[in-house]
Amino acid sequence: MYDEKQSFEDARKVVAIGLDGNNEFTVNATGLESNTTYYYKSYVQTGMAMKFGAVKSFTTKASTIPDGAVDLGIVMTREDGTTYRLYWATSNLCESGLCASPEDYGDYYAWGETAPYYTEGYSRERICSNWRDSKTGYDWGSYRWCEGSSITLTKYNTDSYRGTVDNKTVLEPDDDVAHVKLGGKWRIPTEAEWTALHEQCTWTGTEITQDGIYGRLVTAPNGNSIFLPPTGHRYYYELLGAGSFGNYWSSSLKTGSPHCAWYMDISEAPLIRASGSRYHGRAVRPVSE
Repeated sequence: MYDEKQSFEDARKVVAIGLDGNNEFTVNATGLESNTTYYYKSYVQTGMAMKFGAVKSFTTKASTIPDGAVDLGIVMTREDGTTYRLYWATSNLCESGLCASPEDYGDYYAWGETAPYYTEGYSRERICSNWRDSKTGYDWGSYRWCEGSSITLTKYNTDSYRGTVDNKTVLEPDDDVAHVKLGGKWRIPTEAEWTALHEQCTWTGTEITQDGIYGRLVTAPNGNSIFLPPTGHRYYYELLGAGSFGNYWSSSLKTGSPHCAWYMDISEAPLIRASGSRYHGRAVRPVSE
């Protein structure tokens, strides 16, 4: 059993594994806070009788929050049962890294692409004519992971009708623009991580008076917050909805319709978990562990 209190009044109990002939065993302790001292002791229970070992302690390491990130108190659980603390970037992603200001829209990326389709400096133009080589706007003809259509996917596909099946459902690091540009443990949040942000924090509409930008203020129970500006999204040659709504990619494929991926729509109310074609240009708000 282990607890932050030496009295063990709120102790969490776990079954030891790997007991061998030398009376050595291991324990998987989950849900630990950083920079915190925990007390623990082993015990054996036979019927109603319990026998305890000596009380010992350990202190977890202090968390290292990456530059440009904020701790909103969100703890996620992996499929193997281990936990991790998730940190959210304070601004969106652009070609040079994190935007200088939380109000900046940043650049627009197709899902699984690591550069915008337009040349630098044209992210905010409603209709852009400055396209990079071989790019014809945000459409299937420009998209990297297909051969010109939604039924010729070459990567991240779970349906033989849609192209080559590889059953990859989450962006790999080399295809994750947040990881490519920021390195370390930075990446695009999964659909589950967006859902946790939605469910564990308070979302309010707010106006940033400095630039007159209306967006969403996301406030955690610990008092920390991030601001999500209304980025809109790019479709073919146009930038649609900027200033009215915001579309933010997740790294999660929509497995039932693999030509689409999940994103978060931060329109005023209600907040929408939605999916859309992978070639659309949407904003990215990175996360780190």
